[in-house]
Amino acid sequence: MGLAETAHDFARQVLKPGGTFVAKVLRGGTERTLLDRLKRDFAKVRHVKPEASRADSAKCMSSGRAFRG
Repeated sequence: MGLAETAHDFARQVLKPGGTFVAKVLRGGTERTLLDRLKRDFAKVRHVKPEASRADSAKCMSSGRAFRG
């Protein structure tokens, strides 16, 4: 989660308005903080478990589209 949060901080510095951010994260409680930050900075936020991942896997994809700048 620390790496995803650092990537989000970097994205906030370099993305142009309308930009997109995607990160693979692990479920386990701390992803809520990242989702809250994404909702603040992006117009559209998704947090999904890919169909191709195993049922017992904690991996999810978080994305933010339409960066507000």
